[in-house]
Amino acid sequence: MPKWERQYTAIDPMDELLRCTCGKPDCPTGNLRPLREHMGALIQAILSCGHVGLIDGGQDPWPGTLYSLHMAVSIEDVFVDPAYIDESSSGLYCDSAWEFDEEQRETSSKYVAALAIFNFIWMAYEEAIGYCLGENFSKDKPAVQSRKFLNGTEEKHETKIASFNAVYRATARICGKRSGLKDGIDLIQTKYRLEGASAAAELMRLFRNHVVHGDDSTPLSGGSTTVAHFYASATLLLMLIQILILHRVTNQSAKIPLSLVLDDKGEHSAGFVLLNLHRPEDRWLT
Repeated sequence: MPKWERQYTAIDPMDELLRCTCGKPDCPTGNLRPLREHMGALIQAILSCGHVGLIDGGQDPWPGTLYSLHMAVSIEDVFVDPAYIDESSSGLYCDSAWEFDEEQRETSSKYVAALAIFNFIWMAYEEAIGYCLGENFSKDKPAVQSRKFLNGTEEKHETKIASFNAVYRATARICGKRSGLKDGIDLIQTKYRLEGASAAAELMRLFRNHVVHGDDSTPLSGGSTTVAHFYASATLLLMLIQILILHRVTNQSAKIPLSLVLDDKGEHSAGFVLLNLHRPEDRWLT
């Protein structure tokens, strides 16, 4: 087999975090859709809500959010070659050097794919905040706007979203293992007394700043090669977008199609869809 034939894709680890190993019917991870399916279902829900006139934009609702989600869901593979700047070319004549380079290519490709997907979903989240909140808390940055809004709303949609709290706790635990994040995460409850969606919004603000400021360890820095923190955070962000849409829709009981193309997919109330779309359809809760 030629050495250049890859036996993996960069998004292979995407759903490892959500793979149920216990088999229990109430398993919070076993009752979650694969991440790409979750993104696709959210895209469809936004389009359907716009089509029916429940959110702004009509046939072109929330374009910034849809663009970013579409970019994220479209990623099927990434190839990263850290050896590009290796002037020694040792991998051409040394098997051990080649094997090391191959390991670096694989871990780096998986890391960059996870980072790209997270970044696009973060962009979708920021755009959703703008569409949902308008001028509310406009002096603050989007992530702070979201936290303040979700902390101040009387209707706590997250209490009705199955697995939301489990996903939040798992994401906080996973992100807390990254260097420099644990103390800030602990303050979410001990100092700021946040819970539910506002706590999740603050967790995501902390994690995004950790990443964008270059504080995350990477395969090239010799740090952990895990990408679970990106995919757990991506799942939580998608659920936060669901909550923002629920706050924005004009009539949660209005019916929306599950597909604008396939009539046999049927329709449900907007509220029901937005509370369940992160789950396989055969496990949707009434």
